Amino acid sequence: MLEFYFFPFVFLFAVAVTGVVRTHAIRSRMLALPSHRSSHEVPTPVGGGVAIVLAYLICLAAAILTFGLQWQHALLLTMSLPVAIAGYLDDRRQLGAGLRLSVQLLCAFSAVYLAEGIPALHLGDLQIQGVWLQWFVLPLALVWLCNLYNFMDGIDGLAGSEAAFVCLAAAILLVLGNDLTLAWLCLGLFAGASGFLVWNWSPARLFMGDVGSGFLGLTLGLVALVAHHHGSMSLWSWVILLASFMVDATFTLVRRLLRRENVTQAHRQHAYQHAAMRLASHRKVCLTVLSINVIWLFPLAALANLHPEHGVYFAAMAIVPLLVLAYRLDAGRESL
Repeated sequence: MLEFYFFPFVFLFAVAVTGVVRTHAIRSRMLALPSHRSSHEVPTPVGGGVAIVLAYLICLAAAILTFGLQWQHALLLTMSLPVAIAGYLDDRRQLGAGLRLSVQLLCAFSAVYLAEGIPALHLGDLQIQGVWLQWFVLPLALVWLCNLYNFMDGIDGLAGSEAAFVCLAAAILLVLGNDLTLAWLCLGLFAGASGFLVWNWSPARLFMGDVGSGFLGLTLGLVALVAHHHGSMSLWSWVILLASFMVDATFTLVRRLLRRENVTQAHRQHAYQHAAMRLASHRKVCLTVLSINVIWLFPLAALANLHPEHGVYFAAMAIVPLLVLAYRLDAGRESL
């Protein structure tokens, strides 16, 4: 019975906490102000990601008590908390990009150190393993996940609905892989993100802020790392589930780098931002991304999980059409 009531409780908890955070943000003037580089038109309170962070902590504590999660992995799964704290401080008063990146790097390297004995990653007939995987590929991937999720949090409902989809889809695959501990955590994150979405769905009454976006990106990476360690879910399945965010953020960044633009400066060059302007609707963009996720990406993620040795090929099948879509939407270029 505890399991039956737990996730509705987490959802209602997230709804309530998000409302409290919104009131506090308004009173303390924690507001995102409209500019020519933003996608909103009125001052909007930020910091709603606090509810997702607290919901995750409740679920992590329950996982430790219920499933006996080993301490190394429990500690590993808390490595996104310093990023959340830095994000909250950045929402209140701007922190330097260097400081935030330093916190992210420290958390990423700490996480891979705690993982110990990370299994090889299959690239078709090739494998990435050992020092190369643990001390270069994985930390870089974790830091990039943290930042790309922040980049993709630019219109109402998008970051929250992406988190809800990825977590629910991952929970299904983890249950099939008999990893009930991580499935529990993913369902808890799904409930927390859904509770936040009550306030963030278009027209948004509250934004997630850096406290939520950076935390979510890194947390999903950490859960993926533990799942890879458990052998319960392929890393390629995670890449596929997150492909819509990964492709848009990466394509946009590379294009801006090639034009020697300041990549730390705020902009409206992502594919999803161009789509929102063309459709004049944040909601339509979110529903389109969700449709792509459910109809295209989830089946490929399931296939990659069944055949991890061929995961890179399924990932390519997922990514190539998204690259074409990003190009067609002029990702990485200013709108006319």
